[in-house]
Formats: sequence, structure tokens, C-alpha cells
Amino acid sequence: KEHQKYKGRVVFRGDAVKDESGFYAVFSEQGTSASHLAAAKFLDALARMPGMDGEDSDAVGAYTQVVLEDFQRKTGSPVIETWISLPPHQRPKEWRKYDQPVCKLRLNLYGHPLAGLFWELHCQDALFDIGFEKVKGWECLYLHRKYEMFLSVYVDDFKMAGKAENLKT
Repeated sequence: KEHQKYKGRVVFRGDAVKDESGFYAVFSEQGTSASHLAAAKFLDALARMPGMDGEDSDAVGAYTQVVLEDFQRKTGSPVIETWISLPPHQRPKEWRKYDQPVCKLRLNLYGHPLAGLFWELHCQDALFDIGFEKVKGWECLYLHRKYEMFLSVYVDDFKMAGKAENLKT
């Protein structure tokens, strides 16, 4: 019999977050920047010009690329220490002796109230490290002057266009 493959996602239940006293936690109103449809249209038009090309891609495991303590150390941003409970079928066998065990959240997790912001800043730092710079007035658009490429980033979706010869660089 053929095996079936399933895709799933582990999600942080942001609606059930409590502080150390058992009260529901309150997070500041922060989030990721808005997508600009105009940037996507600009890149589509650019990719269709002579000598130009474009492509798009998704980041693999986007949010979980952010190690919370490393992010805090690198940016100086306060990352609230978060403890989570795992579903019984995900717990190590040696945890069976504990009643309602918890563990420290090490990686950014989809659903966390600040997950999008953590991912956006992590992604932006990585882009800056390889030579991209923000295009002024565009929250999601970046330019790499050396390779003459534009890149639009919206959450974990990347869309790039520019000189065809530099696209695979």
C-alpha cells in the first residue's frame, strides 16, 4: 500500500496566552508591514522587459528560522520569555512522569502575536547582509544595486525581478 504524505503546521495558540500569574497576556499592537500590490505589478512589468526576468518563491519554515534568544541578542529587542505545553503525543517519553509539563519556546512560531514582526526583522537583516537595501517609500521592496535586482517580500513570499543574467546569482 502506498504511503500518503501530509503537510501540517504547528501553531502557537495566541488566544490562550497567560502570564506568570495566570492572567491573559497583553501584547503591544505591532505587526508586519503591509504588502504593496503596486510593488508586485512593478516587478511583473520589469520581468517582461527585454533582457529582464523574474521569479517568485516561498521561504521554507519561515517563522521557525528565528531563534528567539539570538534575535533578542542581535537586535536588542525584548523577547518575552514564553513557555509552552506540548500535546501529549509530541512529548518525550521521559516527560510522562510530569503533570502538565511545559518547555521554553526556543523558535519563533506561527500564531505568536509577535511572530510576524520577528520574522520580518530577521528576514530584513539577512537581506541587508547580502547587499539588499530598502527602497524608500516602499515597506516591502528591496534593491540590490550590484546585481540590479528588485525584491518584494511579503511575509514568506518573495518576488524578484531584474537583469535576466543576474537572476540565478
